[in-house]
Amino acid sequence: MNAITQLDILDLEDTIARYGVGELVRYWPAANGIENSNYFIHTVADGREHEYVLTIVEQPSNSGGAYVPLLDLCVEVGLPVARVIKTLDGDPYQSYAGKSVLLSQRLPGQHVYNPTQSQIRALGRFLGRLHIATGSWDHPVPPYPRDASWLEHHAALASGYLPFQSANLLKSCVREVTSLLNRNDTQSLPKGVIHGDLFRDNVLFNSRGLTGVLDFHHAAEGYLIYDLAVAANDWCTDASGQLDPELTLTLLRTYHRLRRLTPTELQLLPAFMLYAALAFWLSRLVVSIHPTSDGEVRCNNPEEFQRIVEQHAAHFLYLDERLLLD
Repeated sequence: MNAITQLDILDLEDTIARYGVGELVRYWPAANGIENSNYFIHTVADGREHEYVLTIVEQPSNSGGAYVPLLDLCVEVGLPVARVIKTLDGDPYQSYAGKSVLLSQRLPGQHVYNPTQSQIRALGRFLGRLHIATGSWDHPVPPYPRDASWLEHHAALASGYLPFQSANLLKSCVREVTSLLNRNDTQSLPKGVIHGDLFRDNVLFNSRGLTGVLDFHHAAEGYLIYDLAVAANDWCTDASGQLDPELTLTLLRTYHRLRRLTPTELQLLPAFMLYAALAFWLSRLVVSIHPTSDGEVRCNNPEEFQRIVEQHAAHFLYLDERLLLD
C-alpha cells in the first residue's frame, strides 16, 4: 500500500532544507509501507544527486528512545544499516503534520522472494553480528511487547471472528506459547537486542550479497532465539507454511559459527517458531478485524501466518547441536 501521510511539496522542501542535504529534486512513496509512511527522496548537492528515505513515524518504535542510538551503533560496527541523517541543529527528528520524521540514507539493492542458500547464510551472519555487537551495549532498551499478556489480549480481540477450527487452533497455541514463556528454562535463555521483524521485505541484496537491513521499529530487548525464529518463519517456509529443513539448518549453522546456540535454545527453537508465527498471525488478524479509525485496513494477509502456525502445530522439528556442525 502507499504511504499513510501525504506530503505537501512546500512543506517537504522546508523539511529537507533543515537537513542541509541539498535541493529537493523529486520524491515518491515507497510501495511497501504498512506501519509507517516512507518516501524516497532525491536531492542535488554539489552537482551530485543523492538518495534518501524519509520516514514519517505513524506508530511509535518498540525501542523508544533507543531507536536512533541503536542504528548509530549498527553503522559504527559496520553492519549494513542506513545511517540516520541529523538536521543542521544536530537533531535526528523533525516534526511533520504533528508526527516525528526521520531522514536516512537509501541503501542499494533489491528485496528477494525466493532466497538462495547464499542469501540465507548472509542473513544468518547479519543476525549473529547484530546480537554480538549489541551484547555489551549498555543503552536501556524496552522489552519486546509481544509477551504472554499481549498474546492473550489479542486472542481475546479476535475471539468470535474466526471459524470453529481456526478458533480452536488459536486457543490451543496461545495456551502452549503462554506456558512456554512462563517456564524457568525459557526465562533463563540469552536475551539482548533483537530486530524483531527480519522479513524478506526488510532486507536488501545485490549481486555481491546483503546490502541493507531496514525497519528497526520492532527492535527491543528479547530472546535472541526469537529473532532466529522470526527469520526462519519467513525465509525458510514455502507457500503452504511448511518449513524447509535445509534452509533452516543453513540459517542456524551460519549463525552458530558466530554466536554459539545453547542446547536449551536449540531444544526450544521449534516452540519459539510457533511463538513467532502466532504473534504475527495475531497482529495481522486483529488489524484486519479492527481497522484504523479512518476505516482503512493496513496489514498483510493473516492467513499466511495461520498456515505457518498450523504447520508448526502439526509437525515437530528435531534439532541437535551435531546438526549444526558442517
